[in-house]
Amino acid sequence: MRNYLLLCLCIYFNLASYAQTNTLPGTGNVGINTISPQYNLDVNGTTNTSNLLINRQLVFAMPTNDNPEKGFFNPLFPGLRTGRRLHWDEQFDTSLNGIIVYNNVNNGNVTINRKQLANLPNTSGFCLEIKGTGPASPQQGGYYQGFNMKLNKTYVHVFRAKVPIGYTVTNNSNSFGTGGSRYWITSTAGTGKWEEYAYVVSTGNSGTPGTGGHVYLSGPTPTVDNPLVWHVASSSVFDVTSTGDDLIRNQASADQIGNVRISGNGFFGGNIGVGTVDTKGYKLGVNGAAIFGKAVVRNYGSWPDYVFEENYKLPPLSEIESYVKREKHLPGLASAKEIERDGMDVLSTNKALTELVEQMTLRLIEMDKSLQVLKEKVKALEAERE
Repeated sequence: MRNYLLLCLCIYFNLASYAQTNTLPGTGNVGINTISPQYNLDVNGTTNTSNLLINRQLVFAMPTNDNPEKGFFNPLFPGLRTGRRLHWDEQFDTSLNGIIVYNNVNNGNVTINRKQLANLPNTSGFCLEIKGTGPASPQQGGYYQGFNMKLNKTYVHVFRAKVPIGYTVTNNSNSFGTGGSRYWITSTAGTGKWEEYAYVVSTGNSGTPGTGGHVYLSGPTPTVDNPLVWHVASSSVFDVTSTGDDLIRNQASADQIGNVRISGNGFFGGNIGVGTVDTKGYKLGVNGAAIFGKAVVRNYGSWPDYVFEENYKLPPLSEIESYVKREKHLPGLASAKEIERDGMDVLSTNKALTELVEQMTLRLIEMDKSLQVLKEKVKALEAERE
């Protein structure tokens, strides 16, 4: 009996102690290691679980930043960029990155300009300045970075913007199919500082999806004297259900599907193959047609202007005739078999053709001189007959 009473007392004090740091109400927030839970489940401490099921996009909290002027960093965003980026110039290095004004009334009250500003949270030094000077639609207008949605896809629109306090970032899109959804994974409030904003569009499995990428601000209507000015430092849409990107990556073992555009200078230490993986040892190998506005081949040897030197001796035509009968091609030029095997060397071929043309020019000059002499002789003979 004594042991039983001791056991009951231990259980009682243990429960009393447990109740002091945990909150388990019938309704409301549940707290573990806290008596004032602020969320549906509020855990004050480290958790350990063997399995965690989340039925929608996971969003990480934004930790304190030593430089709040440039906003906070959400570790979710680098993971989103493993998908296919639909707009290549994300930081506006050379363009507006496909962005146009979003204002359905088209009254000129919303304008977008690419500007160079100091202390931007990007590497390009450029941003977009969006300015509103009057009523627009929807709300105060904004920008449109369009993309065509497809069924059974998940798109994430990520952008970094400085939005004035008192305004809210809102998104819009056309139909995203039956069963689709659209939701934000960040705060939408303007803070007057650089913040990262992102929303998800999950298209349905049937229907006809439209276009997406509409971003606008809700808040007080601006005027010419009191305009609404906000900035975007980067913006792009990612198809997180597709692979491939508009970036160049180190892809040693598999093809990287996507587009490439280089706006600056570049250096390639190895060989480049276009349409082929075998460049035959050349720096650039192209399997297919190519078009150039202008191509310059630099000659590092002598050019055949030596043909016009006084001490140059033209090869006898009899030698050329013998060579052509034997080799079936002109001297200095590659044979059909050589071109089929090795391709045509543009520089050496043009050099050989130039030499042949210059030789032919000298022969024509000599022939013309001989012809003039013959004409004079004919005239003299005709004069004697008369």
